[in-house]
Amino acid sequence: MVVILAIIILAVLMLSTIPDSSPFSVLTTPIAKIFNPVYQGLRSVTNSVSGWFSSLRDAEAIRKENERLKLENARLANELSQNIEAAQQYEDLKEALQIKSRYDNYQIKGGYILTDGFSGWFDLYRINLGREDGVLVSPENNYAVVDAGSNLLGRLYSSDINSSKVMPLIHEGFAVNAVTGDGTAAISMRVRGDIELREQGLCLADNISGQSILEVGDTVRTSGTGAEFPSGLVIGTVQELRYSPAGEIETAVILPAAPEENRTVVFVLIGEDK
Repeated sequence: MVVILAIIILAVLMLSTIPDSSPFSVLTTPIAKIFNPVYQGLRSVTNSVSGWFSSLRDAEAIRKENERLKLENARLANELSQNIEAAQQYEDLKEALQIKSRYDNYQIKGGYILTDGFSGWFDLYRINLGREDGVLVSPENNYAVVDAGSNLLGRLYSSDINSSKVMPLIHEGFAVNAVTGDGTAAISMRVRGDIELREQGLCLADNISGQSILEVGDTVRTSGTGAEFPSGLVIGTVQELRYSPAGEIETAVILPAAPEENRTVVFVLIGEDK
Protein backbone atom coordinates (compact mmCIF):
# COMPACT_ATOMS: atom_id res chain seq x y z
CA MET A 1 0.00 0.00 0.00
CA VAL A 2 2.85 2.36 0.74
CA VAL A 3 4.30 1.70 -2.72
CA ILE A 4 0.95 2.24 -4.44
CA LEU A 5 0.35 5.42 -2.48
CA ALA A 6 3.83 6.68 -3.38
CA ILE A 7 3.18 5.97 -7.09
CA ILE A 8 -0.11 7.90 -6.98
CA ILE A 9 1.57 10.83 -5.25
CA LEU A 10 4.42 10.86 -7.79
CA ALA A 11 1.92 10.71 -10.67
CA VAL A 12 -0.05 13.63 -9.25
CA LEU A 13 3.10 15.64 -8.74
CA MET A 14 4.25 14.94 -12.27
CA LEU A 15 0.88 16.03 -13.66
CA SER A 16 0.97 19.15 -11.54
CA THR A 17 4.14 20.27 -13.30
CA ILE A 18 2.29 20.67 -16.60
CA PRO A 19 1.80 24.39 -17.50
CA ASP A 20 -1.30 26.12 -16.16
CA SER A 21 -2.86 26.21 -19.62
CA SER A 22 -3.13 22.45 -19.56
CA PRO A 23 -6.41 20.98 -18.36
CA PHE A 24 -4.43 18.61 -16.18
CA SER A 25 -3.26 21.52 -14.10
CA VAL A 26 -6.78 22.40 -13.16
CA LEU A 27 -7.51 18.84 -12.15
CA THR A 28 -4.30 18.08 -10.26
CA THR A 29 -3.68 21.32 -8.41
CA PRO A 30 -6.21 20.65 -5.61
CA ILE A 31 -4.99 17.07 -5.31
CA ALA A 32 -1.36 18.20 -5.17
CA LYS A 33 -2.20 20.63 -2.37
CA ILE A 34 -3.56 17.71 -0.36
CA PHE A 35 -0.85 15.15 -1.12
CA ASN A 36 2.21 17.42 -0.98
CA PRO A 37 2.28 17.46 2.86
CA VAL A 38 1.73 13.69 2.84
CA TYR A 39 4.60 13.22 0.43
CA GLN A 40 6.88 15.44 2.49
CA GLY A 41 5.94 13.49 5.61
CA LEU A 42 6.70 10.18 3.90
CA ARG A 43 10.08 11.47 2.80
CA SER A 44 10.84 12.63 6.32
CA VAL A 45 9.89 9.24 7.77
CA THR A 46 11.94 7.44 5.09
CA ASN A 47 14.98 9.60 5.86
CA SER A 48 14.56 9.01 9.60
CA VAL A 49 14.30 5.24 9.16
CA SER A 50 17.32 5.25 6.85
CA GLY A 51 19.27 7.32 9.37
CA TRP A 52 18.26 4.94 12.19
CA PHE A 53 19.53 1.89 10.29
CA SER A 54 22.72 3.77 9.45
CA SER A 55 23.21 4.59 13.14
CA LEU A 56 22.74 0.93 14.02
CA ARG A 57 25.39 -0.07 11.51
CA ASP A 58 27.78 2.56 12.82
CA ALA A 59 27.15 1.50 16.44
CA GLU A 60 27.82 -2.16 15.59
CA ALA A 61 31.06 -1.19 13.83
CA ILE A 62 32.14 0.85 16.86
CA ARG A 63 31.29 -2.04 19.22
CA LYS A 64 33.38 -4.48 17.17
CA GLU A 65 36.27 -2.03 17.08
CA ASN A 66 36.09 -1.61 20.88
CA GLU A 67 36.17 -5.39 21.33
CA ARG A 68 39.19 -5.61 19.07
CA LEU A 69 40.98 -2.85 21.00
CA LYS A 70 40.18 -4.52 24.32
CA LEU A 71 41.69 -7.80 23.12
CA GLU A 72 44.74 -5.97 21.82
CA ASN A 73 45.19 -4.13 25.13
CA ALA A 74 44.89 -7.41 27.04
CA ARG A 75 47.52 -9.01 24.79
CA LEU A 76 49.91 -6.09 25.24
CA ALA A 77 49.39 -6.08 29.02
CA ASN A 78 50.13 -9.82 29.13
CA GLU A 79 53.31 -9.36 27.09
CA LEU A 80 54.41 -6.53 29.38
CA SER A 81 53.81 -8.67 32.46
CA GLN A 82 55.80 -11.55 30.95
CA ASN A 83 58.66 -9.22 30.05
CA ILE A 84 58.78 -7.82 33.58
CA GLU A 85 58.78 -11.33 35.05
CA ALA A 86 61.49 -12.45 32.62
CA ALA A 87 63.62 -9.43 33.55
CA GLN A 88 63.24 -10.24 37.25
CA GLN A 89 64.17 -13.88 36.65
CA TYR A 90 67.22 -12.72 34.71
CA GLU A 91 68.32 -10.55 37.64
CA ASP A 92 67.74 -13.47 40.03
CA LEU A 93 69.81 -15.73 37.78
CA LYS A 94 72.70 -13.25 37.72
CA GLU A 95 72.70 -13.06 41.51
CA ALA A 96 72.38 -16.83 41.74
CA LEU A 97 75.57 -17.14 39.70
CA GLN A 98 77.24 -14.89 42.25
CA ILE A 99 76.09 -17.27 44.99
CA LYS A 100 77.71 -20.13 43.08
CA SER A 101 80.99 -18.24 42.83
CA ARG A 102 80.98 -17.46 46.57
CA TYR A 103 80.11 -20.99 47.67
CA ASP A 104 81.66 -23.15 45.00
CA ASN A 105 82.05 -26.08 47.43
CA TYR A 106 78.27 -26.22 47.86
CA GLN A 107 75.57 -27.53 45.59
CA ILE A 108 73.08 -24.77 44.78
CA LYS A 109 69.49 -25.98 44.40
CA GLY A 110 67.13 -23.32 43.04
CA GLY A 111 63.40 -23.52 43.63
CA TYR A 112 60.19 -21.62 44.17
CA ILE A 113 57.96 -20.97 47.14
CA LEU A 114 54.71 -22.83 46.66
CA THR A 115 51.65 -20.66 47.29
CA ASP A 116 49.69 -23.63 48.63
CA GLY A 117 50.17 -23.65 52.39
CA PHE A 118 52.18 -20.39 52.50
CA SER A 119 50.48 -18.45 55.27
CA GLY A 120 53.02 -15.86 56.33
CA TRP A 121 56.66 -14.81 56.69
CA PHE A 122 57.02 -16.21 60.20
CA ASP A 123 55.27 -19.56 59.57
CA LEU A 124 56.72 -22.66 57.96
CA TYR A 125 56.27 -22.53 54.21
CA ARG A 126 56.80 -25.05 51.42
CA ILE A 127 59.16 -24.98 48.44
CA ASN A 128 59.23 -27.19 45.35
CA LEU A 129 62.47 -29.04 46.19
CA GLY A 130 62.37 -32.50 47.76
CA ARG A 131 64.08 -35.85 47.97
CA GLU A 132 63.88 -36.35 44.21
CA ASP A 133 66.05 -33.22 43.93
CA GLY A 134 68.64 -34.54 46.39
CA VAL A 135 67.30 -32.58 49.36
CA LEU A 136 67.27 -35.05 52.26
CA VAL A 137 66.54 -33.32 55.56
CA SER A 138 67.70 -35.09 58.72
CA PRO A 139 69.24 -34.12 62.09
CA GLU A 140 72.65 -34.38 60.41
CA ASN A 141 71.68 -32.40 57.31
CA ASN A 142 70.83 -28.82 58.23
CA TYR A 143 70.45 -26.90 54.97
CA ALA A 144 70.53 -23.13 54.70
CA VAL A 145 67.88 -21.44 52.53
CA VAL A 146 68.82 -18.09 50.96
CA ASP A 147 67.48 -15.64 48.40
CA ALA A 148 69.29 -14.58 45.22
CA GLY A 149 71.31 -12.00 47.14
CA SER A 150 72.79 -14.56 49.58
CA ASN A 151 70.53 -13.24 52.34
CA LEU A 152 69.57 -15.94 54.82
CA LEU A 153 65.87 -16.85 54.77
CA GLY A 154 65.97 -19.80 57.16
CA ARG A 155 66.64 -23.52 57.13
CA LEU A 156 64.91 -26.60 55.82
CA TYR A 157 62.68 -28.18 58.44
CA SER A 158 61.52 -31.33 56.64
CA SER A 159 61.32 -32.81 53.16
CA ASP A 160 59.14 -35.24 51.23
CA ILE A 161 59.38 -36.62 47.71
CA ASN A 162 58.99 -33.38 45.76
CA SER A 163 58.78 -30.55 48.31
CA SER A 164 60.25 -29.31 51.57
CA LYS A 165 59.23 -27.08 54.47
CA VAL A 166 61.31 -24.02 55.37
CA MET A 167 61.60 -22.58 58.89
CA PRO A 168 62.16 -18.80 58.57
CA LEU A 169 64.89 -17.23 60.68
CA ILE A 170 62.36 -15.23 62.73
CA HIS A 171 60.51 -18.42 63.73
CA GLU A 172 60.94 -19.10 67.45
CA GLY A 173 62.42 -22.51 66.64
CA PHE A 174 65.26 -21.09 64.53
CA ALA A 175 68.81 -20.41 65.77
CA VAL A 176 72.20 -19.93 64.10
CA ASN A 177 75.72 -18.88 65.14
CA ALA A 178 76.52 -15.42 63.83
CA VAL A 179 79.20 -12.76 63.79
CA THR A 180 79.64 -9.09 62.99
CA GLY A 181 82.92 -7.39 62.17
CA ASP A 182 86.20 -8.98 61.08
CA GLY A 183 89.40 -10.23 62.62
CA THR A 184 90.09 -9.27 66.21
CA ALA A 185 87.16 -6.87 66.13
CA ALA A 186 84.68 -9.66 65.32
CA ILE A 187 81.75 -10.04 67.69
CA SER A 188 80.19 -13.47 67.99
CA MET A 189 76.57 -14.07 68.95
CA ARG A 190 73.60 -16.32 68.47
CA VAL A 191 70.70 -15.16 66.31
CA ARG A 192 67.34 -16.77 66.98
CA GLY A 193 63.67 -16.27 66.50
CA ASP A 194 61.66 -14.65 69.24
CA ILE A 195 57.92 -15.11 69.74
CA GLU A 196 57.42 -11.47 70.72
CA LEU A 197 59.45 -10.04 67.82
CA ARG A 198 58.30 -12.29 65.00
CA GLU A 199 55.04 -10.40 64.49
CA GLN A 200 57.21 -7.37 63.63
CA GLY A 201 59.38 -9.38 61.23
CA LEU A 202 62.39 -9.20 63.59
CA CYS A 203 64.66 -11.66 65.37
CA LEU A 204 66.91 -11.57 68.45
CA ALA A 205 70.66 -11.83 69.07
CA ASP A 206 71.99 -13.02 72.43
CA ASN A 207 75.17 -14.53 73.88
CA ILE A 208 76.95 -11.45 72.55
CA SER A 209 80.73 -11.04 72.98
CA GLY A 210 82.71 -7.82 72.62
CA GLN A 211 79.79 -5.85 73.92
CA SER A 212 81.50 -2.52 74.09
CA ILE A 213 81.88 -2.23 70.30
CA LEU A 214 78.56 -3.59 68.99
CA GLU A 215 76.59 -0.77 67.34
CA VAL A 216 73.23 -0.17 65.73
CA GLY A 217 73.55 -0.64 61.96
CA ASP A 218 76.19 -3.40 62.13
CA THR A 219 75.72 -6.17 59.57
CA VAL A 220 75.28 -9.64 61.03
CA ARG A 221 76.40 -12.72 59.07
CA THR A 222 76.59 -16.44 59.66
CA SER A 223 79.85 -17.42 61.35
CA GLY A 224 80.17 -20.86 59.80
CA THR A 225 80.98 -22.42 63.17
CA GLY A 226 79.25 -25.58 64.26
CA ALA A 227 79.16 -26.92 60.67
CA GLU A 228 75.62 -25.58 60.33
CA PHE A 229 75.69 -23.09 57.49
CA PRO A 230 78.52 -21.63 55.40
CA SER A 231 80.05 -18.44 56.72
CA GLY A 232 79.21 -15.05 55.29
CA LEU A 233 75.48 -15.42 54.66
CA VAL A 234 73.89 -12.07 55.46
CA ILE A 235 71.34 -12.37 58.27
CA GLY A 236 70.47 -8.72 58.81
CA THR A 237 71.43 -5.54 60.63
CA VAL A 238 71.38 -4.52 64.28
CA GLN A 239 68.30 -2.37 64.77
CA GLU A 240 68.25 -1.95 68.56
CA LEU A 241 70.50 -2.70 71.54
CA ARG A 242 69.02 -3.85 74.83
CA TYR A 243 70.98 -3.37 78.03
CA SER A 244 71.11 -5.19 81.34
CA PRO A 245 70.61 -3.33 84.66
CA ALA A 246 74.39 -3.21 84.92
CA GLY A 247 74.58 -1.26 81.66
CA GLU A 248 75.96 -4.07 79.50
CA ILE A 249 74.55 -5.09 76.13
CA GLU A 250 72.37 -8.09 76.84
CA THR A 251 70.55 -8.66 73.56
CA ALA A 252 70.12 -7.00 70.16
CA VAL A 253 67.13 -6.77 67.85
CA ILE A 254 68.01 -7.86 64.30
CA LEU A 255 66.21 -6.72 61.16
CA PRO A 256 66.46 -9.49 58.53
CA ALA A 257 68.15 -8.50 55.29
CA ALA A 258 65.93 -10.60 53.02
CA PRO A 259 62.94 -8.51 51.91
CA GLU A 260 59.59 -10.07 52.67
CA GLU A 261 57.77 -8.71 49.62
CA ASN A 262 58.09 -10.21 46.14
CA ARG A 263 59.97 -13.22 47.47
CA THR A 264 59.41 -16.23 45.20
CA VAL A 265 62.80 -17.67 44.23
CA VAL A 266 64.88 -19.47 46.89
CA PHE A 267 68.16 -21.41 46.92
CA VAL A 268 69.17 -24.34 49.11
CA LEU A 269 72.90 -24.69 49.92
CA ILE A 270 74.01 -28.31 50.19
CA GLY A 271 77.56 -28.99 51.35
CA GLU A 272 79.71 -31.64 49.69
CA ASP A 273 79.59 -33.81 52.78
CA LYS A 274 75.77 -33.78 52.89
